[in-house]
Amino acid sequence: MPAGDPSAIASGAVPITDSQRRDLMTIVDKARTLSGFAFAIYVGPLPAGRASALEQHATLRDPAATVLVAVSPAERLLEIVTGANVAVDLDDQSCRLAALSMTTSFAAGDLVGGLREGCAMLAEHARYPRVLHLDEPA
Repeated sequence: MPAGDPSAIASGAVPITDSQRRDLMTIVDKARTLSGFAFAIYVGPLPAGRASALEQHATLRDPAATVLVAVSPAERLLEIVTGANVAVDLDDQSCRLAALSMTTSFAAGDLVGGLREGCAMLAEHARYPRVLHLDEPA
């Protein structure tokens, strides 16, 4: 997804203000820059739980290289779906840690803050480690 791609943010039936949408787009852009993988956020109903999140993920431009964070505030449900290429670098433990951080913020009523912290954690864990060689300056 190109920088600032509005398709990276979907809100289903949940109202999101323009300011929140801009914040979420910034979060997605920063996560992509940090990790090298595309990120997408869906806020809305997930009637079939994880199956609904997987369906949303499959509709993305490059699902194999994309992380989808799907949240249904009404159902109190959070799903993190990683594409096959992302799953090599982003393990389940990292996803659980990010999910814990997000749900803590969500419980305090901070949806955007929770998504910001969670996506930052996911991006940090998904990024390629910097390789340092002894013959190159740091």
